[in-house]
Amino acid sequence: MALFKGRMIRFSLYKLVVLICLLVAFLYIARWQIVLHNGSQTHLQRFMHTCNVSETYRAELEHLFEKVHQILDRQGITHMLCYGTLWGQIRMTKMLPWRKKAEFCVFNEELMAREEARFLRYFYTNNLKIYYIHSEGVYRIFSHHPEKSPFVELIVFQRDDAQSMYKRVGWKRRMLPPHCDWTPSLDCFPVHLLETSLPRRKLGHYFYSVPMGGIELQKYHYSQNWWKDIRVLNC
Repeated sequence: MALFKGRMIRFSLYKLVVLICLLVAFLYIARWQIVLHNGSQTHLQRFMHTCNVSETYRAELEHLFEKVHQILDRQGITHMLCYGTLWGQIRMTKMLPWRKKAEFCVFNEELMAREEARFLRYFYTNNLKIYYIHSEGVYRIFSHHPEKSPFVELIVFQRDDAQSMYKRVGWKRRMLPPHCDWTPSLDCFPVHLLETSLPRRKLGHYFYSVPMGGIELQKYHYSQNWWKDIRVLNC
């Protein structure tokens, strides 16, 4: 009889342990269901809209970009597609549909050889606003408020003959080691990509200069993922 009672107690304890384990598992699963539900709700709230800009916005950006190109052409300033705008040319022969700006890369030696006031006046007389971001070494050009309308950036590079490289300017980079291998933010690329006459490629309805080798420049500016088709979220 005592043996039977002992077995019954052990069996009851076993059932209790099983019930506790099932309860813990249930609570764990329920918790993750709540987390996943909340996460999906957050995801939906954050990414309900498409990333693509409107056709009107894109047309305005293309028009502004062409206008800037013509102004630079009239001044004889070398300028080429780079960064996201070059990706658009390589992958789609048009602006990437989610981008709100476009870029030309320009060169400090040419800009320094010109009177800055005259350089800026070309844009003012064409009803464009332009200002220089000293920390970044970038001219930003727009016709309306840049947070609400398209804008174009002129990203300034300086030739470094000691390294046979072009590298970004801007005071925040001058405080860092000047060698390209030590400072990735210099966005260096070799001078041979510009040493001959630059080819012209179609972007949208117009043709613009691109660096030699096409995608070769992107291997320097996007060294970690240039071979991937990187898109912004929800694109």
